[in-house]
Amino acid sequence: MFLSRTELAALVTGAIQTADLADLAVSNAKLALPNGRTIIAVPVTLADLQVGGSEIATDILPGFAGTIESIFFITGTPGVGAGATFAITVEIGAIALTGGVLTVTLATTTTLGDYIAATDVTATNVFTDTDLLSILNAAGTVFTGGAGVIIIVCSVAGQ
Repeated sequence: MFLSRTELAALVTGAIQTADLADLAVSNAKLALPNGRTIIAVPVTLADLQVGGSEIATDILPGFAGTIESIFFITGTPGVGAGATFAITVEIGAIALTGGVLTVTLATTTTLGDYIAATDVTATNVFTDTDLLSILNAAGTVFTGGAGVIIIVCSVAGQ
């Protein structure tokens, strides 16, 4: 289950809790949403990503117990690079989610605001208030330009 762009816009409107967004340089921005959901936004510059198992962001501490519901990418700067593609995954501790593979390609990042949804997250997606999340680039072909934001939508345990 993932949110459509319209559903996300409806949820996010006026719901910013904390964020430090300057030049797409942010770590662990969390946006509070109604219905016990939180968004973790991680801006990335596609040309900075390395192919094959490299870490995009590590030691993300949500600070609450919850469940990862969905993952997606929104293009901020159109991608550049012949045949560029990345398969991005999220881990809780050192355990990869079942599902939730985010495939970012040159063809899907051509326009500002392009929305790319990961595959459905189906298991191993529950975390505690002390678990660390990591975002990895599992495989791909290098981008030479482009940027955007990886969004992880979490439900907060007990809400």
